[in-house]
Amino acid sequence: MTNVKNLLAVGVTLFILASCGSSNEDIDAVAANMMTGTNPLSEKDAKCFAKSLKKNMNDDQWNKMVAEANGEEEQMDLENLEKAMEEAFALLAPMGAASVECGVPLDG
Repeated sequence: MTNVKNLLAVGVTLFILASCGSSNEDIDAVAANMMTGTNPLSEKDAKCFAKSLKKNMNDDQWNKMVAEANGEEEQMDLENLEKAMEEAFALLAPMGAASVECGVPLDG
């Protein structure tokens, strides 16, 4: 019985470590993307912002942001402006929450 408990504990630990590792890579990619451009954030602010966004976004929004940060997807689909506007408005709440949580003002 003890062996089964130990095996289960090791399995759960490995699962947690594996899932944390991949999410850290995603957070790092999104944060790195925020440290470039016309209004770059500091590394500390970018990491805080990315972690907050991950916590406050739904999975589809987060996966899209990670894909954009990794250059796998374009940031805005101008072909379908209505969809792009809906996606942008849906990001207002998570962006606002991250701004407040991290003390980073949202610049237009």
